[in-house]
Amino acid sequence: MDKFAFIFHPLDLSLYADGFNEHHLKKMKPSLVEGVMKWLPPFKRETITGIKSLTGDEIEGDMILVSLLPEQILSLDNNFVLNRIIEAGKIAEQSGAKIVGLGAYAAQVGKKGVLIAKSLKIPVTTGSSYTVSVAVEAILKAAAMVGIKLVNAKIVIIGATGSVGSICSKLLVAQGAHVVIVARNYSRLTELKNEMLADIPDAAIEIDGDINKAIRDADIIITSTSTPLDLIEVKALNPGTIICDISRPKNISRESLHNRDDILVIEGGVVKPPGNVDFHFSFGLPFGLAYACIAETMILTLEKRYENYSIGGNVSVEKAEEMGRLAKKHGFKLAKLMSFDRQISNGQIEKVKEARSIFKN
Repeated sequence: MDKFAFIFHPLDLSLYADGFNEHHLKKMKPSLVEGVMKWLPPFKRETITGIKSLTGDEIEGDMILVSLLPEQILSLDNNFVLNRIIEAGKIAEQSGAKIVGLGAYAAQVGKKGVLIAKSLKIPVTTGSSYTVSVAVEAILKAAAMVGIKLVNAKIVIIGATGSVGSICSKLLVAQGAHVVIVARNYSRLTELKNEMLADIPDAAIEIDGDINKAIRDADIIITSTSTPLDLIEVKALNPGTIICDISRPKNISRESLHNRDDILVIEGGVVKPPGNVDFHFSFGLPFGLAYACIAETMILTLEKRYENYSIGGNVSVEKAEEMGRLAKKHGFKLAKLMSFDRQISNGQIEKVKEARSIFKN
């Protein structure tokens, strides 16, 4: 049976404590816990079992844990973090994995996986191509349920110049949406806009460096950043707005939505792999579901495509579409719409749909 590996890290201390059933960690001083985590070596957390393609092929995968929080990955010495990820990759090699995926902020390390791939004997992917495919599918589904027609809808992409945000922008412009691309680097925004206009000359595309200004009157907002902060001023949003949060850690918190049940927040990349998949530990999602970045690693393994895939920002419309086709071939499906790791109820959808209808009329 072919094997893959996936390198991940805790998104916050609470998830880390829950994953090990060490709930007392939540009561300890965070700086003390983080100080210990910094020096913990990577290790194999569990083996994912039960993955069975529609083709009949079966695979398994080792989850390799790097005990660094997002804030640590951003603030610690770059070489320290890079070497920690490479160390995890060596464990993947030794376990017999034929490809390794990078999750969350690990995917941003070492020039988005390039330096990690150069240090390993097995190929690397960040999972960004399938993440784009799943995010756009989730957005289309949510928009239809709430009553938003993508043609001429105002869609704001925060983090638009990143590998995920840029391809989301291109795919949604092709759907006829009015897209507002937002990022800190104005020259890269201009370059992205020109790329899209070269393909679709009459596309409606705006550039903005001010998030709060850009989100006014937005129908749909997409966040895809490497900033572990709340970025959206929720009180400024119209009733019936959809927010698709692709970022891990999230860019919008449950607390920030207080008294705004007229807004729909959806996860940007959660899927159900084929078979009876068991991760054998809790990492925040319901049983049998996985993030698209892990799923891309699974798909490449099922395809025996042992090559560097979504690294170095090398994500394209073609790769996102290819991942969508391969996912369908093997039986990967978009999970039911999720919000803060829980399934969205029909009642929630109807409430947002009604709020939008009243506001628009």
